[in-house]
Amino acid sequence: MKTERNESMSLELFSVRTLYANKKAAWWTSVVQISATLMIYINTNQPVYLAFAVAFLLTILARAANVTAFERADLTAATSATLKKWEWRYLSGGLTTCILLGMLCFVSIYVLADASAAITSVIIAIASMVALVTRNYVSPVVVMGMSVGILAPLFVTFILLGGFYNWLLALLILPFFGYNIVIAFNLRRSLFDALLGKQQLGTVANNFDAALNGMPQGLLMFDCEQIITVANMKAAKMMGFDRPEQLQGRSLEALLRLAQLRGYFPDAALKSLRVKMGDLLTGSKQRDTFESPAKRHFEFTATPDPQHGTVLVIQDVTRRADAEAQINRMARYDSLTGLPNRSQFAEVAHTYGSTVQFGAQIVLMVIDIDGLKRTNDTFGHRIGDELLRAFAERLSSVDVSHPVASRFGSDEFVLLFSAQTHGEALESIDRIMKGISGQYAVSGQDIQTAAHAGIVIVDATELDLATMHMNADLALDVAKKDSQKDWAVFVQTMDHSFRSKQRLKADLRKAIADGALSVAYQPIVNVRSLRMTACEALSRWNHPEFGAISPAEFIPMAEEMGLISDLTRNVIERAVLDCSRWNSRIAVSVNLSSLDLRNMNMVNIIQSALRRHEIEPHLLEVEVTEGAIITDRDATGSVLAELKRSGVQVAIDDFGTGYSSLSYLKDLPVTKVKIDRSFIVDIAAEGRSLKLLRGIVQMSHELGLSVTIEGLETSEQSELINQWVGAEYVQGYLYGAPMSADDISKLLDIPMEQKLLVVNGDSVPVLH
Repeated sequence: MKTERNESMSLELFSVRTLYANKKAAWWTSVVQISATLMIYINTNQPVYLAFAVAFLLTILARAANVTAFERADLTAATSATLKKWEWRYLSGGLTTCILLGMLCFVSIYVLADASAAITSVIIAIASMVALVTRNYVSPVVVMGMSVGILAPLFVTFILLGGFYNWLLALLILPFFGYNIVIAFNLRRSLFDALLGKQQLGTVANNFDAALNGMPQGLLMFDCEQIITVANMKAAKMMGFDRPEQLQGRSLEALLRLAQLRGYFPDAALKSLRVKMGDLLTGSKQRDTFESPAKRHFEFTATPDPQHGTVLVIQDVTRRADAEAQINRMARYDSLTGLPNRSQFAEVAHTYGSTVQFGAQIVLMVIDIDGLKRTNDTFGHRIGDELLRAFAERLSSVDVSHPVASRFGSDEFVLLFSAQTHGEALESIDRIMKGISGQYAVSGQDIQTAAHAGIVIVDATELDLATMHMNADLALDVAKKDSQKDWAVFVQTMDHSFRSKQRLKADLRKAIADGALSVAYQPIVNVRSLRMTACEALSRWNHPEFGAISPAEFIPMAEEMGLISDLTRNVIERAVLDCSRWNSRIAVSVNLSSLDLRNMNMVNIIQSALRRHEIEPHLLEVEVTEGAIITDRDATGSVLAELKRSGVQVAIDDFGTGYSSLSYLKDLPVTKVKIDRSFIVDIAAEGRSLKLLRGIVQMSHELGLSVTIEGLETSEQSELINQWVGAEYVQGYLYGAPMSADDISKLLDIPMEQKLLVVNGDSVPVLH
């Protein structure tokens, strides 16, 4: 019994000493971990990786202190409890490192989702997994604890990512974990059986071989003379041999020469492999990669031991290398056309000036394909994608000097090339635009395609891609607005115009935010009573520097900037407030844009304003154009129906000028039609215009809709409308230009026979 107890204590002491015998390897491993983490930090600029590096450093310092304490301790009479304590102290340090590795993977893959950081983190973790088994197999508790520390966060990471593929990866971690435990157990059992003499040498060797040959990595053990003492089947296959025995007893040089004689490695590859493996065995490097002639990628990891030699672990990382190459290509090239993307184009353009002749002209073209959305809607996205590929092929094959083509977006392409003179550049541009425009035969479909381009031409010494691209975009906008040409070359006046517009946009944003825009009102007069029954609210902007800005300029600008709903909200608030000040004696009409009609919150805005100022809903009328309706008919109908249910009146504005369709009058909740001024301009001279106007009015009346005729300017027009047309309301300068709310108040009780003139000053308007 005493002998067995002594043998047991001896094995426990051996196990603990083995754990603490890897001080240098642990240091080097930590250096690699800290260096890799700092590299990730430099690449991503994420402070969390700096924190990981500090954590790894503190952990290895603590582990080194623990190893020093162990080496100084007198364990000749150590009890089992004492040895167990040292084992747990070792485990706590190793487990901390493994948990940090696992959390590093979790942060890189799941939290930050950075591809390069994720790849680096996983490489460190997997390499550490291999190392911990080979270094700590004497203690299953240590192997199990450290394996859990690394793999548990990875398991959680893939579960949180979701999706079948990620869950499958999570499940694959479980057998990997079990396999490491099995390997460690087999190694430990083989070793302990040999020490205890409970099994014969052949059994130990078989178990050891089974563990080695079952490893997913190749393993070579070299002694101090660089002679192979142990090899597994995986390593033999990777080196071009059939059995591990063919490697054992050979030096590195003999092994490589034999592989060359077998034709497995050509001279160039053999020379590279000799240098790499030599560096690993001498300790110059701890990790390196190698690509075999068969295009397989291998990673070598060395664990040197000055007394016993070096353990070389070889892992096939072909899938990882291919994935990295694919990720690298995806990051640099457009997946659809194969052209360089924005990032790759910027890299090429950075050194482009040095590739052309001195004094040459450099041309940057930003090209937009016309009608790509129409092609997708008509023929489907597959045809649209094929059209893009065909367009890219034509663009790539243009006959110019040093062309570099790129795809920046859905229908945006960029072409960079050089020319000897400005005139030659213009000729090339015209030839390119003719070449890329025209008919494309795509999957049996003949598609007529045109393009617009903005161009910048500079001297080679003035190459500045960012500035050129911005200026080319300005030229592209000019080309799109000019119906006579499909391309334009940037000139400085375009920049001045752009900057002026940008300043005006900034001023408009501030004016809307500050409520600096005013509201004017144009009377709407009842034809029979000649009294004002309503007025239309119109937004006005008096710029402090430029004076009055036309609504035709700042309204589209507000729509482009996404501020139109804020502008509409201000107009509604002011109009409803003024209506309450008029004691609700007349109604007020407000225009809604297409964006307003797609915003269900607009209903709440209107209803809230009516309640706040205690105005009856029927005193507010919203006007919408036919163009606004057609943008999104379903959404428009929902908003208008909700407004009508609350009692608000709904009018179709500028009827007959846009997408006129009787179905709007039939289907939408409309109460009034406002006929555009273009219908009455020539009714005095053109009989057909009068008949058309009268027909529209009669049709509207039969549908139960009231009619307002806009743009009334002459008494002759007024007489014809009264006598022949039969509309209920008119609006125009004949009865008053847009005016302030105070001026409207002065007109509330005044009948209008023909028109109103507001006398200068504060006098009351008089009749004429």
